[in-house]
Amino acid sequence: MYPFYIAFGFSLVVLSSVLFAIKPTWGVYAMVFLVPVSQYDLYFAPMGEWNIRWFEDSYLNAWPVFTPVLLSVCLGVILRKGASLWVSQVIRPTKIILIAIAVYAAFTMLWSENIWHSLFQYYYLVSFMILFYLVISTMATEEIHRKMIWCLLFSCLVQALLSYVFRFTGSFVEKADIGDIRFALHVLGGMMNSDGSPVQAHGLQDGHVTSMWMNIMMGVATGLFLTEKKVGRRIFLALCFVIGLSVLIGTESRGGAAAFVAMVMFFLFFYHRTSKYLIRSIVIFFAAFLVFYVVEQRIFSTLAGKEEAIMRLLMIGQKSLETGDVLDPGLSALEGVGPGRMTIWGNGFSGLSQNWLGIGIGNYKYLYAIPHAHSVLFSFLFDLGPIGLILLVSLFYHIIKYYLKVIKLQDTYLQIMSLCLMSAFTAVMFHGCFDFDYTYPIYWLFWGYVFSTLILVNKRAG
Repeated sequence: MYPFYIAFGFSLVVLSSVLFAIKPTWGVYAMVFLVPVSQYDLYFAPMGEWNIRWFEDSYLNAWPVFTPVLLSVCLGVILRKGASLWVSQVIRPTKIILIAIAVYAAFTMLWSENIWHSLFQYYYLVSFMILFYLVISTMATEEIHRKMIWCLLFSCLVQALLSYVFRFTGSFVEKADIGDIRFALHVLGGMMNSDGSPVQAHGLQDGHVTSMWMNIMMGVATGLFLTEKKVGRRIFLALCFVIGLSVLIGTESRGGAAAFVAMVMFFLFFYHRTSKYLIRSIVIFFAAFLVFYVVEQRIFSTLAGKEEAIMRLLMIGQKSLETGDVLDPGLSALEGVGPGRMTIWGNGFSGLSQNWLGIGIGNYKYLYAIPHAHSVLFSFLFDLGPIGLILLVSLFYHIIKYYLKVIKLQDTYLQIMSLCLMSAFTAVMFHGCFDFDYTYPIYWLFWGYVFSTLILVNKRAG
């Protein structure tokens, strides 16, 4: 006999799988809500010896919670394509790039250090590219695009509200083993560290991923705010932006904060109403951001009973001056702590020098037993070599090329949304240069949103 939540969850998966196979679009909506749930915090993982274990007994290879939905949607799409009821919106060059990445990644498994681990990592890559394909194909009209954008906003809002809840709860782990498969839920809670600095706020993922979702949320909220006419909705969207900024600050993520600045700078420079007064807009932005940051930290420090709490970003800034290490000053100041980014990247380039075709899909994580390469671009380079990186960059080339065609158009809903999503794209990619890797589905989901928006706005522009 298994716990009730296991039996209930299994029944729910079976019923929803049938529904999403019949209605694939509904499954895509569901995945927008499920993708933010990290595969390291809520997961099913095989417990074989080949599977790498790391922090808090987490497994490096685990099935994301949206896996059954993705498989059901794929089945539904195949059936609909067979009946000529599903038309792909993905342009031909992009299809070729995705197929080339999948084929080349499979080729690198020929020199895999751990074939089961590499197969799992290959599954991540291929399934997330399918997610990218499904998002673009679903957002085929402006009407569906609006629904998908609101769906993304509410998904981010759920994560924001969860992060508030978890700041006032303790950390806990729930797990149950079903044969050789482990189900686990990890929640990182609590507000203050032992040194008095605020703990990074988390949703159902760590603070760094949460901060990225908040940047996306603020970009989407801005686009909807600028195109919405109803006062009530505009007030709600403004509140969403404030909540997103509040949670972003709560994560105390340097990458997230710097990405937010990059996003705002991009928007202020290219939005015609602010570009005319660029210097003034930048000064106002930084003043408001600093005031918001100080006020929020004081409020949460007071609620935690530690009014003299040290702001984490200021602590890191001080350590940067003391150690001369900008990327990982906290690690440089301590002995016996895990490797910093320079060490991680150095190992990757060392392995790449021995095989310029790439270390092999998933091999980097296996060789160095770390959760990710701390860079989306470097993770592609280390695993798949220069060829893989060129393929990924060519995907971005098409996104940028499509945006340059409509960069001066800022009148309609799709045109404004393309500006705001490209601003958020700037934030996501900036953050991705220093964190994460290509096996984070957040990237593929959001890239799908950006690309589909640009395809639609180019069609309307003629």
